[in-house]
Amino acid sequence: GSVRIPAAFCGIFSLKPTPERVSYRDVANTNPGQNTYRSTLGFMSTSLDGCELALKSVLSTRPWVQDPAVVPIPYRQEIFDDVLSRADANGRAKADRRPLKLGILWRDGSVEPHPPIRRGMAIVAEAVKKAGHKLVDWNPPPHATAQKIHYSFLLADGARDVHNNLLLSGEPLIADLQPHLSLKDSIPLLEYQDLTIQGLAYEQAYSDYWNSMSGEGDDGQEVDAIIMPVAPHAAVIPGKYYHLGYTEVLNLLNYSAAVIPVTKADRGVDGIDETYRPLNEVDRANWESYDPEIYHGAPVGVQIVARKFEEEKVLAIAKLVHAALLNAQSA
Repeated sequence: GSVRIPAAFCGIFSLKPTPERVSYRDVANTNPGQNTYRSTLGFMSTSLDGCELALKSVLSTRPWVQDPAVVPIPYRQEIFDDVLSRADANGRAKADRRPLKLGILWRDGSVEPHPPIRRGMAIVAEAVKKAGHKLVDWNPPPHATAQKIHYSFLLADGARDVHNNLLLSGEPLIADLQPHLSLKDSIPLLEYQDLTIQGLAYEQAYSDYWNSMSGEGDDGQEVDAIIMPVAPHAAVIPGKYYHLGYTEVLNLLNYSAAVIPVTKADRGVDGIDETYRPLNEVDRANWESYDPEIYHGAPVGVQIVARKFEEEKVLAIAKLVHAALLNAQSA
């Protein structure tokens, strides 16, 4: 979530492409030998136009010629234009075109979003419905499974790459990362290969679920994208970031995603829900860390998720959703 999280926390926009769409050649990266689930270069901007321009500019250089790791997919303007043409400038679905069909994941079943995030999701859902688009509740294979698999890949080397780079600089590991990146033994090859099989199985299960939702609502229409939280909280209190599952699941799936700002936390509206009962200890820690006074004014963003290598599509959908959101807020 290295561009999605800061974008959501700062009230700006971002685009996370699928790995291998943008070149990593001559770019510093952590643990480059872990090639099963590669990290990806993304973009942040004060506008979706900025993210679009950045992707278009980078791909115009034909990076796959210089970097064999990059897939040879140029910027596909026709995909962007086709999706954008399904609604007007205010994001309202056109009568002669199919409306967007969007899944909405309110929570991941592991950690409940704080009240400002809940409200932000509801604001987006209402704006999308008001604009004439379709929403379906999204209940995919457990995100906890994806998080466990991906986290195991990140630490497969026992955090040696991170510590080797820290030794070069002389910097210590910051306190927030010490519980996660302490030096350990690397995992055996057969265990690594088993993790790969588990990851592929999860990807297939998620894809199967996505395909199964085409019949939801008896319209036979494929789900275009998913709306979901970026994190269970707004810009987090230092030391209180307990759950990365909302972004980490997409790192395992390698899906493309855009972030848009929605609203800001408001102590007058986003009070503590005294009726909520935490699902587990991590959920409890996250829930009890919420303070309406401290979070007041913090930006709330959501992520819009499409499948692999659908960057043009997700950018266009994000534009339509954001336009619908602005239109609803100005009404």
